[in-house]
Amino acid sequence: ERPMIRAAKYMILRSPNEAEEKMIQLGSRRAHSAIRKYQQNLSLWAAAKAAMATVDIRFANSFTGLAITKNFVGSPHIDTTNIGPFYGLSLGNFKDGTGGVRVELDAMTVCEVNTKNRLGKIDGRFVHFVAPYDVDETTRYSLIFYLTEGEVQVKGRAVFGDIV
Repeated sequence: ERPMIRAAKYMILRSPNEAEEKMIQLGSRRAHSAIRKYQQNLSLWAAAKAAMATVDIRFANSFTGLAITKNFVGSPHIDTTNIGPFYGLSLGNFKDGTGGVRVELDAMTVCEVNTKNRLGKIDGRFVHFVAPYDVDETTRYSLIFYLTEGEVQVKGRAVFGDIV
């Protein structure tokens, strides 16, 4: 789906509200495609939303995009279209203490948020990347819940909650 991404699988689902708004405004084929993909993956969206609701009900009702990956390996980057923090969840048989999300707190400090079997909240408008894990011998799935529509949130902290 995104040719510059290194992952065994990578899929983005857009919220139905975001896709419908774009379809009404633009009537684009991309919006039609996004709605069709959402409908085909409705149960996945619903399960992800239910998981999010266990930690942040407001975010569960407002996230506009969900990236689903398998064995994603990413270089340091900033999410330029995000309007606020995102939540990440990773699952799989990769070793504990690996495969979290590393975030630059400042020019000299990088921390790691453990997202294995838990939701971690990170502001993707800070430089971040997936920490190393054994991509050849293990499997790591991730769900990234994010916002690209609505009121832009003030950029504050890079991470929320526990860090390593």
